[in-house]
Amino acid sequence: MDQESITYIILFVLVALVIKKLFLSNDKPVVKPKQSTEKQKKKKRVVDRENPTFYTAEEVSVHDKEDDLWLIIDDKVYDVTEYVDKHMGGLAIMKNAGRDSTEGFNGEQHPIKVRQILDEYYIGELKK
Repeated sequence: MDQESITYIILFVLVALVIKKLFLSNDKPVVKPKQSTEKQKKKKRVVDRENPTFYTAEEVSVHDKEDDLWLIIDDKVYDVTEYVDKHMGGLAIMKNAGRDSTEGFNGEQHPIKVRQILDEYYIGELKK
């Protein structure tokens, strides 16, 4: 076998190995873990419903951003920040951000199931 034939055979084997590695490998691609965002760093609040925290309307009013959103509904305070992206009505939830949303929440657009979801975000009571 001459030198040129050996070179072609080596080249063919290398190409075959590359193709096998790219297309026929059972290796799963390495996925880097997502860097934790500020939202992910927040831990669930433990709320004592028998001795709730009381918030004034003024305290609630500063939480009026998409990444920090509190609502007052039926004199209860909810931190719905983690729910904003899941809200079926899109950013309509921002309409009463940091304020009383009782009237908007109790409309026909919210079935009973939504109140159960809302309970997960309860953080306290409105101080009158």
